Amino acid sequence: MKKSHLSLLFFILLVTACSGNPEKTIANLKTAIDTESTAVSKYNAFAIQAKRDSLFPIEALFKAVSKARSIHLQNHIAALASLGITDYPSNIAAYDVKSTTENLQAAIDEDTHEFTITYPGFIKDAKKENVKKAISSFTYAQKADKNHTRIFSYVLGNIKSPAVLAAVYYVCPECGNVFLGTTEKVCDICRTVSDKFIGHSASATLQDATSGATSRRMRE
Repeated sequence: MKKSHLSLLFFILLVTACSGNPEKTIANLKTAIDTESTAVSKYNAFAIQAKRDSLFPIEALFKAVSKARSIHLQNHIAALASLGITDYPSNIAAYDVKSTTENLQAAIDEDTHEFTITYPGFIKDAKKENVKKAISSFTYAQKADKNHTRIFSYVLGNIKSPAVLAAVYYVCPECGNVFLGTTEKVCDICRTVSDKFIGHSASATLQDATSGATSRRMRE
């Protein structure tokens, strides 16, 4: 009888532990919301600086990535809301706006840290706590940030030849992936069809756009 009571107590404790609040994931979502809120503001400021530097293709890129980070932000907010928290006030951290070359390097450093360290840790915690919406949100952000870093690196390597850079960038509205062109039929991260991609162009161009990309429906 005593053994039976102990077994029942152990079962109750196990169920209680498994049904508890996913504290790590909640904290990670709040951190991610703060990080993405800052990134939205910062990359928009970087776009303005690129425009001042007459680097219009890079202005377009930063506008696109700012939009992408806002999609990450909304995904994280939705994941947090699924856990019953709908009133978390995001915090935008201080950041520096320097030359466009320096801003590109800062973007590479930040996104690299996020896709190699920050989000893998968050995903690991969310899997342990079985928070599916957070797993999805963190995974989308991680994969998109990896692609952002690749694009930033390419653009930085060609900053002295801006005429070879894309004039329009496209953003997947589901996961925040960014594309340089329009050949993709679906997003390679979330499989959203390309007709739903959101186009972002610069406020001016180095030359008249000749790419057929401009024929795609644009939505700001």
